[in-house]
Amino acid sequence: MSFKIIGTGSKLAEKVVTNDDLAKIMETSDEWISTRTGIRSRHVSTFETAQYLAEEAAKSALADSGLKAEDIQCVICATMRGDTYTPAAACGVAEALKIHAPAYDVNAACSGMMYAFDIADSYIQSGKYENILVVTVEQMSKLIDWSDRASCVLFGDGAGAVVLQKGDGLKGINISCAPSTTMIRGENYRGTSIYDTTPEVKPVLHMQGQEVYKFAVSTMMAEIDTVLQKAGLTTADIDYFLPHQANMRIIDGAAKRLALKPERVLTNIASCGNMSATSISVLLDEYARKNTFKRGDKLLLVAFGAGMTSGACVIEWQK
Repeated sequence: MSFKIIGTGSKLAEKVVTNDDLAKIMETSDEWISTRTGIRSRHVSTFETAQYLAEEAAKSALADSGLKAEDIQCVICATMRGDTYTPAAACGVAEALKIHAPAYDVNAACSGMMYAFDIADSYIQSGKYENILVVTVEQMSKLIDWSDRASCVLFGDGAGAVVLQKGDGLKGINISCAPSTTMIRGENYRGTSIYDTTPEVKPVLHMQGQEVYKFAVSTMMAEIDTVLQKAGLTTADIDYFLPHQANMRIIDGAAKRLALKPERVLTNIASCGNMSATSISVLLDEYARKNTFKRGDKLLLVAFGAGMTSGACVIEWQK
């Protein structure tokens, strides 16, 4: 198909907050959090802006790719919310890296990277662009209700980036949406209009945990089946499985149903938590820099998120 990955990068917020740290400010414990989620710590922004994290990840990916700023023909940023509602976070990245090309944001929640890849696939297949920078950035610590111990313990902050170039590394991709605006919902700040008569709602993320869990397991399996069929492959052909880092129970459940060996399932949820759209991009960069992937390895990436969105792709590693 259309593209190959030629560069990766990431940047995490510097402050690490452990489960024990959270136990000092709310009624919880390391045992309660880790046994239910697999999370033991997460990175939380203090001085960092979303723009700073995104820029650093993008600079790293561009350097890794060997390309120059003038080679990039489009910048796509997957995020639920940048520092500003306008301009787009992608425009800030382009400005920082001195990239003069179309730049815009995509919001598909935790599936954002898959949606950005699907857009890049269309652009490159059409012949419009040959080199695209995809950036993911989330600051979940600024979107959650820190008084809700069931949700605030899940999330972390960070950014990732991938440089895509025309090639045949993409073996299959699929994105979907099973429309639901209530299972996971984050309200916006309503502004100060004197004519607004709608009731004020606290602008934080709300989740129906059990419903999300059921959706996640079934949807991940469906996406995996679909993308493997598109790629003409089976689970036996996949060298590494990179799932969205939402909950270790969900990941384990999917891996068990696919009969995957533990060493083929890559995770960093224990130290990073759920970073929404940026979970897979940070995971990809982490293991790429460990030289885990060898040329010809097939990677299966899969995600699900609010909306309810989902997506998966199979990529042959060609770096």
